[in-house]
Amino acid sequence: MRGSCTRTAVWAATVAVGVMSCAVNAATAAAPTTIAPLQGETTIEAYGDVAAWSDYDAAARSWHMVVRRAGQISTPPLPTSKKAIQVDVGPGPTGAPMLAYAACASSCHVVVANVDGSHPQTVPGSRGASHPTIWGDRVAWVSGAARIMTSRPNGSKRSMLGGLPRRLCLGVSTPHSQAACQYPAYPSVEALQLQGRRLALIDSFGAHEGPTEVRIEAVTGGPARLVARMTVGQSARTWLGPSWLDGKLYFYMQSLGAGTAAWAFDPAHNTYMKAPALEWLSGFSMINSRQAIVATGPGAGAECGEAGADPCLVQLSRRFAFKPSKPLLATPD
Repeated sequence: MRGSCTRTAVWAATVAVGVMSCAVNAATAAAPTTIAPLQGETTIEAYGDVAAWSDYDAAARSWHMVVRRAGQISTPPLPTSKKAIQVDVGPGPTGAPMLAYAACASSCHVVVANVDGSHPQTVPGSRGASHPTIWGDRVAWVSGAARIMTSRPNGSKRSMLGGLPRRLCLGVSTPHSQAACQYPAYPSVEALQLQGRRLALIDSFGAHEGPTEVRIEAVTGGPARLVARMTVGQSARTWLGPSWLDGKLYFYMQSLGAGTAAWAFDPAHNTYMKAPALEWLSGFSMINSRQAIVATGPGAGAECGEAGADPCLVQLSRRFAFKPSKPLLATPD
């Protein structure tokens, strides 16, 4: 604690106790802070002092939405679901935080609502939607497996974005050889995150062995920008996030073989930073330059709430120690 560990000239024993107290305080500050328990794996999104996720009610056998605002947790009066609810939180047209979530009955639609659940509005033309995201007067979602759509909340100005590349080129072209290019098999989009006129996405190709990528594209059109790529292989490698903060794109890498790390990419300067991490997560969203709000997963394939499995939690992460890094554009198996 600041001011409690000043060296004094009293007794050596007193100094030793003070040093031990400082070490304990430092360790406590470095540890994650638990916000809420979870009964199932879920993604999590944050904007300002608002975070949103979904949780499972075993008695009702359904998922409900959870919102944390200014430290207070509530359950908005919104329909429950048979599976985890995909929800995003971002500024609405007035700048106030709003929710964008996938409401699923016979099919899924994007719905936008105030953070207390009031005034829900279905986005016309969003049938079959997943991974909704909102920023200002724009929403975006995945239609089917890999088609990315965007519109205003009232359904106007609807358009399809470029999204995934039509051809996937691995390796680097040289004067003596060309990168191997192919039409990707089983492409899918795993996550979206809007900020202003930029959209970040996580994609994957192939069921098990194909690469997975982080990309950025403009909602006004044009080619997507490759930010990071790694092969999935046998190590269960995944990206989590993405989330925008102060113009930087943050995402989380985890692998059973290569460990875990938080990454930051600055598109204005084309620079990368990386921070070692310890936790196996199911959700990740940065809230300041050093910390994220996260949903912890149980790791080795067990489900939250299973007998003998570690519980899942919503936490404020330990502080990340970001340092400049080379880009991660390929990871060999």
